Amino acid sequence: MEPLLQRLAPHEYDIIIANAKRKNVDKGDFVFKEGETSEYLYFIHRGEVRIFKNMGTNKEITIFTRKEQDSFGEIGIFSGGKYSNSAQATKHGILYYIHRDQMEAILAQNGKLALRFIQWVSESLEASKAKMRDFVAFGSEGAVASVFIRFSNMYGIVTTEGVRLTEPLMIRDISKHIGISRETVSRIVNKWKDQGIVENDNKYFLIKNMEYFRELLVCKNCGVENCVL
Repeated sequence: MEPLLQRLAPHEYDIIIANAKRKNVDKGDFVFKEGETSEYLYFIHRGEVRIFKNMGTNKEITIFTRKEQDSFGEIGIFSGGKYSNSAQATKHGILYYIHRDQMEAILAQNGKLALRFIQWVSESLEASKAKMRDFVAFGSEGAVASVFIRFSNMYGIVTTEGVRLTEPLMIRDISKHIGISRETVSRIVNKWKDQGIVENDNKYFLIKNMEYFRELLVCKNCGVENCVL
């Protein structure tokens, strides 16, 4: 999915930045936590932010990951008085933020900007719905397969051996994304290794049989283009 700020015309981008304040974040910093009063819409100038929901003790589900030139916090400032998810920086970064009242005024005065914003929100919700479908409808194995497919769309390169992930993918990270135990994730991944579906060199995976994942998740019937974490 194209990041929000990249969708804007130059003068629309300038309007956003002119009305925003700047904030530096370090890796691991919380921008906001679930249940806090929703006051600001955020834009990522540099870095990466994970939006997730707590599902109980040591259980989380990643709703989406937003990167440079994108935005987050919309599920909160336009849907109620509190943030329904938490936002945590996964890299050192620079954010811009605008108060909800200012953002509403900007959208009210700029029809084309508002339309681009609506399209971005709609695509984001559609992608999130598809992700939740993968996590819930296809059991633990389907949920883990969904992470591999989405991670490969973000960081995979096609080789003669299969799709090689250029970023490390840890068992604990998969567990965090889908809200199931590390032991369950490890068991599933080890089964795939035994079957020759995946192999890994330390933290870097090679997906040797991507079709197995696509059949498991019935990808041919999915119309979502933004298949990323």
